[in-house]
Amino acid sequence: MWGQERIANELLVKLGLHVSPRTVRKYLPKPPAGHPRGDQRWATLLRNPAQAIVACDFFVTVTSTFRLLYVLVVMEHRSRRLIHGNVTAHRRRLGPASSYARRLGLTADTLISDP
Repeated sequence: MWGQERIANELLVKLGLHVSPRTVRKYLPKPPAGHPRGDQRWATLLRNPAQAIVACDFFVTVTSTFRLLYVLVVMEHRSRRLIHGNVTAHRRRLGPASSYARRLGLTADTLISDP
């Protein structure tokens, strides 16, 4: 559902009508007492499909000797456990990490570009 600010802005932009958000709120239907919100909250949205969410991060880090290391980390959202981690000095030799990237339809070239 649209909020009062957004409705007031749409009326101004599209119709040229200057209406206060408080006026819009006055005419919006009131939710029935004792009923929860109709839309999902952010925490609910994350909690419902948490069993199926896997977070991946693929990044480059620099060692103390100024060598580049390529890192892939895969984490399960529900338990926040580390599922897989891989570090390599060769961007094209990802080893087991490449299978995770292939499943996501990604390649080392799409994830990391040379400066």
